[in-house]
Amino acid sequence: MRSSLVDIFYETLGYCFGKALTETLGPTVQASIYNLLGRSGIRKEEISTRFDDVVQALTSTLGTCSRVVVHRTVVEMFKEYSQRLDFSYTDSLRDRLALLKEAVVANHVLPRRLRDESVFDSVEKPDWIDAPKGEAYSSLYPMKKGVKT
Repeated sequence: MRSSLVDIFYETLGYCFGKALTETLGPTVQASIYNLLGRSGIRKEEISTRFDDVVQALTSTLGTCSRVVVHRTVVEMFKEYSQRLDFSYTDSLRDRLALLKEAVVANHVLPRRLRDESVFDSVEKPDWIDAPKGEAYSSLYPMKKGVKT
């Protein structure tokens, strides 16, 4: 059974937060930040549902540098849901995340990592593509009746 869109949204937020940490600061610092959040009473599984507390813990420890990680997380969320990035670094990221959540739930949007791409990008080859060398055609014109190649 498929999870609700809100649950998927929060899972994606946790995924994007981890991705932002790794790409911005590296895996060693990512592990340190997870430890820091654990000491603040936020388990790794709770990061997405307690994201405001995560931001507050990061801000109290890292100062204004934490805004880079939070901004990167929100940008990754917008990319994951294929939404237009129409905000700047100084905009309220909390509001943008709330608007994204509303749009995802209202429009029933799934993140990129959960979409089944094979449905949309499947390629079918006609039977004559795999024909032996003498029977294959380079275009559809030679398939007309009576035309020899």
